[in-house]
Amino acid sequence: MLKEVIEFLRCRNSANETEPQSQENEPRRKKPAIRYSLPGAAPAREVFPKPDAIFLDCTLGTGGHTLAMLQAHPTCRVISFDRDADSMQFAKRRLEAAGVIDRVMLVQGDFRHAPQLLETVPDSFFDNQKIVGKPEGWTGAYRRIDGALIDAGMSLYQVTWAERGLSFRSDAPLDMRYDRTQEISAHDLVNRLSASELEDLLFKFTDERWARRIAEFIVAQRNRSPINTTSELAQLIEAAIPAAVRHQTRVHPATKTFAALRLAVNDEFWALEEGAWAVSSVLAPTARLAILTYSSNEDRTVKHTFRRLAGRAIERDSSRSKPHRKKGSVALSGRREPRNARSPLAFSLNLPFADADDPRLQSKWAAGFGTNWQMKVVTPKPVEPSPEEIAANPLSRSCKLRVIEKVAL
Repeated sequence: MLKEVIEFLRCRNSANETEPQSQENEPRRKKPAIRYSLPGAAPAREVFPKPDAIFLDCTLGTGGHTLAMLQAHPTCRVISFDRDADSMQFAKRRLEAAGVIDRVMLVQGDFRHAPQLLETVPDSFFDNQKIVGKPEGWTGAYRRIDGALIDAGMSLYQVTWAERGLSFRSDAPLDMRYDRTQEISAHDLVNRLSASELEDLLFKFTDERWARRIAEFIVAQRNRSPINTTSELAQLIEAAIPAAVRHQTRVHPATKTFAALRLAVNDEFWALEEGAWAVSSVLAPTARLAILTYSSNEDRTVKHTFRRLAGRAIERDSSRSKPHRKKGSVALSGRREPRNARSPLAFSLNLPFADADDPRLQSKWAAGFGTNWQMKVVTPKPVEPSPEEIAANPLSRSCKLRVIEKVAL
């Protein structure tokens, strides 16, 4: 999906466009503007990339997207955010080796705080930027962003760090935090959430079909002793899912449970919702925000968020109730927590696409929304990888790309 991201964000320099050959004795034609006709895109429009463009990579990871932006637009600059200090160091070395580090500003932090993080960027990084649409009375440096990307996927580099506990393929402590300074880890959720909360987490976050049975197995085991490692949890999940079901798929039975815990620990659904608003607020008029997701719930969150940013009402999805107990599912032996039990852990399982008037959305990020600016949806349906890309990179099969564009009112 890298090519599509570059195209939609207009990260290409006009010098990269080739001019059609003129026939002899024919008048020289004006160089055509760049046009886009990607699947799901809005009608083609004229776009001339800005030589002083500044793009925002909200999820630096190992630096792949940042590097692609810099190489596609040789005169642009990129500001890159990430919560993971270790990933940032790896990406920095990669960008240094590519000789582009002088056009990058690395900022550690959560992209939900994009306006505040941009204030920490030195004024000199914006020196060459032409000031367009600077608000009246603005006294500081005007942070105009010409395009932004949020990649909701987990970095494969992070998976290789066994001590992070992000993978069920290696034995490690149950951690899963991107930011190692935050308090709550996967160990806390597994050992402190009630059976009801665990079931809700697995079903709501990843549509885990066996959410109730897995939650029962977890509670029964921790009543005997705490669950401390990834291998302990993976073996427990494997035992919870019937053998006949496990043999019907090549996907490891712990895949969805581990994904749900990672999403919960790092508050990733709310990060997508709040982050889309925060990043949209710092975009220049006509700039675009692109978001890559890798699960149906993530894509649904982005779809509903984009609709709200475009000024469209969202109805509550009442069909997403708890799964019914599977036939043959029985209470496990040992002390069982009541269904209404609540853990002492302060933790919200609410998905962000429920209420458009949720107080968490009423933020200074949305200042001027609906009066000075709003967004329009560029991709009515998500752009998906081609069969060729999936064949070359099987991990891209679940990827979906959605894009919105800022409109000045």
